[in-house]
Amino acid sequence: MANQVIPLYNQESENSKTDSGYLQISKVQNQSQLPSVSDPLTSLPSQINKKFTVQSDSQVEEGLKSFVHLAIILVAIQSGNFSVGYSLSYLSMSFTTLFSQITLKGSEIEEQGLFSAVLSIGQLVGAVVTKPLLKYTTRNQSLLIADFFGVLSILQVIPNREVILAFRFSYGMCLGISSVIMAIYVKELCPDKYYETFSVLASFLIAGGLFFINFIGLGYLNPDLRGEHSYYWQIVFAIPSLVHFLRSFIITIVYKIDSPDSLIQLKQPSEAKRIIIKLYQPEFVEQIFLTCLKRVENDSEQSEGFLSLFSKKHLKTVIIGCLLAFISTWCGLFALYSYCSQIFDVITDGDFTLNTIFILIIGIVQFIPAFISKFVYRKIGNRTLLLGGLLVLIVCQILIIGLSYSETVGASITSFIIICFFSFTFALTLGPITYSMIPEINTSEGTYFCFVTLYVWQLFMLYIFPFMLDALQISGVFIVFAILTLLSILYFYVYVKETKGLSHTEIEKQYGKL
Repeated sequence: MANQVIPLYNQESENSKTDSGYLQISKVQNQSQLPSVSDPLTSLPSQINKKFTVQSDSQVEEGLKSFVHLAIILVAIQSGNFSVGYSLSYLSMSFTTLFSQITLKGSEIEEQGLFSAVLSIGQLVGAVVTKPLLKYTTRNQSLLIADFFGVLSILQVIPNREVILAFRFSYGMCLGISSVIMAIYVKELCPDKYYETFSVLASFLIAGGLFFINFIGLGYLNPDLRGEHSYYWQIVFAIPSLVHFLRSFIITIVYKIDSPDSLIQLKQPSEAKRIIIKLYQPEFVEQIFLTCLKRVENDSEQSEGFLSLFSKKHLKTVIIGCLLAFISTWCGLFALYSYCSQIFDVITDGDFTLNTIFILIIGIVQFIPAFISKFVYRKIGNRTLLLGGLLVLIVCQILIIGLSYSETVGASITSFIIICFFSFTFALTLGPITYSMIPEINTSEGTYFCFVTLYVWQLFMLYIFPFMLDALQISGVFIVFAILTLLSILYFYVYVKETKGLSHTEIEKQYGKL
């Protein structure tokens, strides 16, 4: 990453006091002096005098008090992604047991669609209400609200159809708020030097959550645990609430951390500086504070209202983000994870044991790329990885379509192997790129909008996929997925730019925003 020199405010500039809520910074007399949180703040000028400079980004990043503590904080913030991964298939493998203990009000296919879709309805509502949360709360306060809904979702364990639907919706609310806030929170709190590593961590945690629930699913091999008197499904449903309780405990109680950017936006500069003092060595505090102020100013300039997202300045990156959200849902993997038990039931011709083993293997295959993705990202740029990954996905989709016409055991095993490679490729390329590129190239408003569309597509997929599978079979469903993947790769080839090694400012210049 190229070192970026950040100019300081000219020491000869006039020191003025805050007025009408505008943020201000004090003139710096001594860069090595620890700034007091009670220092008066003077106005950040629109044109900063370039005569005075301070430490480069790389020097500032090395000024962390403890990388370990920062890593723990960032992992805790993104632990909601573990919950996202867990949510993908915990219901699918519990359908039979759950439906044997509650009264259904429609056919099993209709109820599967409803129970699956209500989570995405909650995610969509949660993502939508995040807009006012971004305006009136800090990032940590927003996560606390999300985690409240997450902890409340433990009431899903009550064996009543309406109660389960209500608190599955609550769980969706938690995931919807959390997904938007996590992406923005990490971008604001993490130094540029480490952003790539920790943004990719989202995919690692999603894969970890998926692997964990697939491992837990082995319990269903015991007939007693999947019978109509089993309580095992309630244990499975209760685990996410523990994840969200622990996240709030670590971030709020143990570290008492928040985003300095959001505190500055809410006119709490002293609190913002206090957070920076916790994370950085004294001689770097004023520099980091100034950087946060400038970042907030830039974001404010770019946040010209919701309709501005469709202006020439932002439209390209918003479309890229929305298309990433769309194709990550409609390439086939989201359906595979959400309805894995039903899909493998077709492939294994109803063999429950083989079905369960296939589900576990998929979880393992999905998890492996998480250990190597950060090394791949260092050598291959996002654009190359995205385009290459989509090409491999198309090849896998075509092979799955061809093999689906054969009912032999060999064809079934081969189909599963290809599905595993399909899952591996997604977890190495499109999956992590979606969660890292959307906030990387968009403003907070753009990121918010793209994640809202993500949940719209997931809702649509979850509700209609059982009907698609029933009407089109595996072959027809993957023909649809292959066509959509091909169209998306053509768009990405033309419009996505390489961002490897670039700072956030350089990326904005790359897409013509500055």
